[in-house]
Amino acid sequence: MSQSPSWSELRRLITRLGSELDVVVRSDPEVCGLSGDGFLISLHHTGQGDCTVDGLSLVQCPNALVIDEFVRWMIQAGYLTQPLGSIA
Repeated sequence: MSQSPSWSELRRLITRLGSELDVVVRSDPEVCGLSGDGFLISLHHTGQGDCTVDGLSLVQCPNALVIDEFVRWMIQAGYLTQPLGSIA
C-alpha cells in the first residue's frame, strides 16, 4: 500500500481477506483480524499490528506494513493465489 489506509479501509481489507480465505473475521472498534491453520493477523486501532504465516512473524509493526507482509507471505506459502488488489 502506497499510503497509510484508514481504520475503516483496514477493516474492509481484513473482511475481504477472510472471505477469500474462508475464515471467520473478528472485528470490534479497537481490533480486527483473522486466523487459520498456520496463519493469523491482528490489526489494532492504535496503528500497530501483528501477523504470523508459517513461522514468519511481525510484532507491533505499522498496520500497513503488517497487511503488505501478511499478503506477500500468504502468497508465497500458497494460501492466496493473487495480490490483495485483486481480491474483490
